[in-house]
Amino acid sequence: MKAFSTFLVLLCLSFSLHAQTPFNAQAEGERLERLWWDQQKNQDIAGLTKLMSPAFQSINSKGAQDLALNMAIIKAEKLGKYELSNIKVTQSQDTLIVSYQIALPENYLGQKMSSKLHYRLDVWTKTATGWQIIAHANLNPA
Repeated sequence: MKAFSTFLVLLCLSFSLHAQTPFNAQAEGERLERLWWDQQKNQDIAGLTKLMSPAFQSINSKGAQDLALNMAIIKAEKLGKYELSNIKVTQSQDTLIVSYQIALPENYLGQKMSSKLHYRLDVWTKTATGWQIIAHANLNPA
């Protein structure tokens, strides 16, 4: 009987060591957003290149923009300290949809934008190399 009990304990330990931690979409979406904004603030072009999908597209009140234009804007911008709030993450298979409010001092193509909280929406997709942002909507009027 003691040998059987020992076997059960070892079996349970083995399963617990191999069990994966459940995926927490909310925590992962928040982590990705902070990483993306930190990289923009620090103008980490190498990091952004890995994080942003080649198919990346954004939209704001001036229209749609591709990856190349967004990278040029990021290189020219000097972002200050930002504040994220009201982060909501939903998941559909290998896609995270993240809506949030952000406050940050920023300029867009030479125009100062409001630094009050406003909404943004990002779409992240899981690739073979990790998560990449594929779409961004900026609801702050330019």
